[in-house]
Amino acid sequence: MKKIFLDTNILIDFVLGRDNGEAKRLLQFGCDKKVCLAASTLTFANMAYILRNKVDIYELFKFLSSFIEVLPIDGNHLELALERRVRDFEDMLQYQSAKSGQCNVIVTNNERDFAEFCTDLPYMNAQHILEEL
Repeated sequence: MKKIFLDTNILIDFVLGRDNGEAKRLLQFGCDKKVCLAASTLTFANMAYILRNKVDIYELFKFLSSFIEVLPIDGNHLELALERRVRDFEDMLQYQSAKSGQCNVIVTNNERDFAEFCTDLPYMNAQHILEEL
């Protein structure tokens, strides 16, 4: 089964309805167990900060973590991320988490930053992964 790592912006788009429903459709594939979805602990921390005054993050996180595998970010990920100076350090941490979590692809709406360093793990936006599924 394909294991898809969700960047923070995909989950924010889902919660805030900022896209054309791609994030919702992608999460439905995970709910239906047609794919394995993953996100990092950093994603949940970022979402807590961004969404803190907009939604009940506790209920949201209980729901999301019921069908999204939560991958860690640890000191090893930090060390690997520090080996290269990149434009978006947070994305590099996400990339390290996705790699160690054996994900097949990263789904992000920020392809430009991942293009800088993501050479051995495919990345694409939500629309493109939905076309593949």
